[in-house]
Amino acid sequence: MMTRPLDAAMAFANLHRRWFDDAQGVTDANRRQACDAAGSLVVDVLTLWDENECDYLADAPFLIRLEECDIAAFVMRRPYIALFIGRIETDEPLATFECRTGLSQPEKPSNLRWRSFRPCSYAIGRRAENFVLHTDESELIVELETTLDDGGSITIGGTLPTGAHSRESCRIWSLPHAV
Repeated sequence: MMTRPLDAAMAFANLHRRWFDDAQGVTDANRRQACDAAGSLVVDVLTLWDENECDYLADAPFLIRLEECDIAAFVMRRPYIALFIGRIETDEPLATFECRTGLSQPEKPSNLRWRSFRPCSYAIGRRAENFVLHTDESELIVELETTLDDGGSITIGGTLPTGAHSRESCRIWSLPHAV
């Protein structure tokens, strides 16, 4: 039975509260849940798009949509990330709110929507063979590496901004910066 998708803000709020209460426990649970998701096909890789700015939103979560579930990586406290594994609602706009464009300019609505992250589109249709959670000396997640069946990978987090539109790798630097 498929569960109803959860609003991303609600997923983040729950994850954030759990992470600040017990970050190590969340990391351990993420490791087990990611292991269970291995073997699924990648359906899409999404992040938030600001329609007014015509750009991806800085500090936005990244979502790897699989056949069986979504794996969403949220920044907790840089450089740390935590994963929500379940279903995230991506059909509706995530947020519409007023923002100032300058001191003399009127407010205009900001529309955030989930959008496919094109640099990782080659991963669509590939099987996610393994999910590796890289941690630092405090054993908290700093990088999620998804190994694909063709030898390529998707890396969210990390320390070096490198990337390629090929089967070798697709690296997303520190979540808000995409290469």
